[in-house]
Amino acid sequence: MRGLALPIAGATLPTDPELLPNSPREYRAGWHEGIDFPAPPGTPVLAVADGVVIRVDTAFVEWTADEEGRALDEAVALGYTPAKTLDRLRGRQVWIDHGQGIVSRYAHLSAVAPLVVGARVERGRTIGAVGSSGYEEGGPHLHLEVRVGDAYLGEDLAGDTLIATIFRAFD
Repeated sequence: MRGLALPIAGATLPTDPELLPNSPREYRAGWHEGIDFPAPPGTPVLAVADGVVIRVDTAFVEWTADEEGRALDEAVALGYTPAKTLDRLRGRQVWIDHGQGIVSRYAHLSAVAPLVVGARVERGRTIGAVGSSGYEEGGPHLHLEVRVGDAYLGEDLAGDTLIATIFRAFD
């Protein structure tokens, strides 16, 4: 995969393993599946490529501290993060289908642009704003997942191979 734009103007790709795929997330007995871009709240988030909106969370409601605590306790007890819990932890989201099995997911957004499912978006279009919805412990940042079929970009890779794969995917 090649040719993706960075999702935040002026950003650079992180190399800190904590911000990259496959970093352990012990608080939920899971693994990080995306790339984190720390940024001030409200920073515009841009589409990484042309595509079609397949999800836009316009009515996201934060869960209570008790709900979050129970969900994280359940994940640790199970030894993995259930899909419904992982989805809530991602907070307010926009998903874009780029064709050929590639989907980008933009998570922890503070707001979404006026989008509707089925709308075409162009690379570089503002689709939301950086926030910390879903899981505030990480502070404001964009969590970007690039899904390739059933896998995420960089799945099962580590070190220099992981970093090279991610850098190759972006312009």
